[in-house]
Amino acid sequence: MAYELGYPLHSCYIHSTSRAQDLLYDYDALGRLYDIQEQKVWENRAEPELSKQQKVKSSDRQPSPSLNQFPLRQKYVTLGELGRAIEQSEKDIPSVVLIDEIDKADIDFPNDLLLELDRLQFQVKEVPQMRFDALKGKMRKERRPFLPLIIITSNREKELPKPFLRRCLYYYIEFPEQATLRNILQSHFQPQLTPLFEAAVKKFWELRQLRSWRKIPGTSEFLDWVAVLEEQERVKQLTAKELASTHPVNLPRLETLVKTQSDLDALNQLRAQND
Repeated sequence: MAYELGYPLHSCYIHSTSRAQDLLYDYDALGRLYDIQEQKVWENRAEPELSKQQKVKSSDRQPSPSLNQFPLRQKYVTLGELGRAIEQSEKDIPSVVLIDEIDKADIDFPNDLLLELDRLQFQVKEVPQMRFDALKGKMRKERRPFLPLIIITSNREKELPKPFLRRCLYYYIEFPEQATLRNILQSHFQPQLTPLFEAAVKKFWELRQLRSWRKIPGTSEFLDWVAVLEEQERVKQLTAKELASTHPVNLPRLETLVKTQSDLDALNQLRAQND
């Protein structure tokens, strides 16, 4: 989408400890503390050991640069991807922000994020002079051409809060058909699909049709599996003909596709029935 619109892309990858503020900025407090300690050590070493007569009056001394000054404190601030998008919007530069796998975060994250997306402005509390406002004090509809386009993905591993969902346009991405899988392979591997790749698409599709899945393999697992098969073919451990004639439950390197013990047990049972 960012490519089609010609907008910059900012990608935020969510994990279990993510906070909404992390998407805005990070302040390196430990780094600043270390620098303060280093500065004190340097000042103590630089103090000349002069006699009382040679010492300069304290009132005549030039103050050394303080790490509390704005330019120096600013260097400890790193804007997050959403923060950078808001900064660009303030400069009338629209962008696309991808917030990936929001369901990995804790239960409060979506509502906290909703607040930040509603405001589209923030202040770095450790450096109050650093303020960013995508709306620039105007109504949202006036600034709409310059506001970031927010794309949020979820694997549906946990239910998202209803207030959050009410503010979203929901779109479910269906698993690709075989023709689309071939196009994905071409974009990741090579334009001309080999017989091995063709066989892999058909067998993977057959494998997904089994009704025993608890966590059905997706496109990511499929690409990893094909990469392993390609290497096996390269070292002459597998041919396209062998792959095409293999029953789905006996496919090679199933550990690349099967991600839960229950699915592995179910496949073993099907394998025993097939034998």
